[in-house]
Amino acid sequence: MDRVEVSAPGKLVLFGEYAVLFGAPAAVAAVDRRAVVTLRPFDGNGWEFAAPGLVAQRVRLEVEPDNTVRWHDEKLGRDAFGLIDSLLRGIGESGSIDLVNLPPLEATLDTRAFFESVRGWDSKLGLGSSAALTVAFASALEVWAGGQQTTEEGDRLQRMVDLHREVQGGSGSGIDVAASLLGGVIRYRLSGDGSVAEAGPLDVPQDLHMVFVWTGRAASTVDFLGRLQTRRGERPQEVNPVLDDLGVVSSDGVAALGGGNSCGFLDAVDAFWQALHQLGTGIGMPILSEEHQALRRIAADCGVRYKPSGAGGGDFGIGFATDPDAMAEFRRSAEASGFRLPGLQRDRTGLSRSQS
Repeated sequence: MDRVEVSAPGKLVLFGEYAVLFGAPAAVAAVDRRAVVTLRPFDGNGWEFAAPGLVAQRVRLEVEPDNTVRWHDEKLGRDAFGLIDSLLRGIGESGSIDLVNLPPLEATLDTRAFFESVRGWDSKLGLGSSAALTVAFASALEVWAGGQQTTEEGDRLQRMVDLHREVQGGSGSGIDVAASLLGGVIRYRLSGDGSVAEAGPLDVPQDLHMVFVWTGRAASTVDFLGRLQTRRGERPQEVNPVLDDLGVVSSDGVAALGGGNSCGFLDAVDAFWQALHQLGTGIGMPILSEEHQALRRIAADCGVRYKPSGAGGGDFGIGFATDPDAMAEFRRSAEASGFRLPGLQRDRTGLSRSQS
């Protein structure tokens, strides 16, 4: 095998943030920014990694007989390739791939599509790059290993979700992983034990228009989820009722979205904003940041509904409307106010593999 190339798209959560962690349905869209992993034979011992645009040096590692990894430059390997380090350790511990006996490889990990240049600096867009890279890299290794992979799609998704959760310290719903693996727009739901209960295609009404807006400020999903877990443990009587309300709104909104009820969905967007406001107040985190509040005011002036996408606090927001003229006005007003519209489109493909 001379070359393996695997790519996976990023994501934007359309509806159901936070509520999805507690069993409510959510909707997510894959978007056309891709993590690309290329594997080639390596003429030497061990493996060599490169991350163009992010890390100047190439880094080498050896796979030990117990399936663990040892970086030649331990600090650089752990710091610059921390995600890969965690993934390899998780794969090695699970035994899903025999890392020791894999042919030596040279890996190129390209996630430059997940960055935007702002005033000469590259800023990371909150589009689920770690999930996309997890799906692409683990899938590339499976091909490199000669097709060691689960044939059942549900089992494969669960395995990818488990791998990515290990990287995130056990947190996360896995909705971003589902988008990267499957593509399109997905209805997603967890079971009571945290495993994936549902991940299937969802048809968005044709008259519902969306605009994806970047606030210009990154936010840490892990930090927000950690704060939620802490406050929920400290003050369950305050936080749990808000999560219950969020779950009801999420169920109604996803049902309206999948049922072709655009007007019902737009009303649910407003209700979800209010529920997020209550949740942010309850956990003491700025889910509805100043940027999101400004964008909602702009949207309201244009006849557009607006909500943050993902954990909030920054990153992306989404404007929804059935009136294309209102949406065009929102685009112009958001850009005139200094916000960026990166021109994201929904990605229908999901995971893509090629080899030669």
